[in-house]
Amino acid sequence: MSDNPPSVSVLAGQLSYLFEDSPELATASDDELAARLNHDDRFARARERYPLASDEEIHEKVDEFNERITPAMAHEARGHMRGE
Repeated sequence: MSDNPPSVSVLAGQLSYLFEDSPELATASDDELAARLNHDDRFARARERYPLASDEEIHEKVDEFNERITPAMAHEARGHMRGE
């Protein structure tokens, strides 16, 4: 498991799914998107590292993982989605 942040194209793909599931987030600020992407990313990494852990245990382990996604990266990913 890498500590490197996801690429802009990966983030754009994640945003695409996120906007599909929660259309109201399409108008969210870059800060809000970065917070949401970091939340999802940290939980995914915790689940990857502890595949047999319960949801409650995963919730307790999330703090072991640093935030890797900045508002600037969220902004760039949003632009990538628009073909900019």
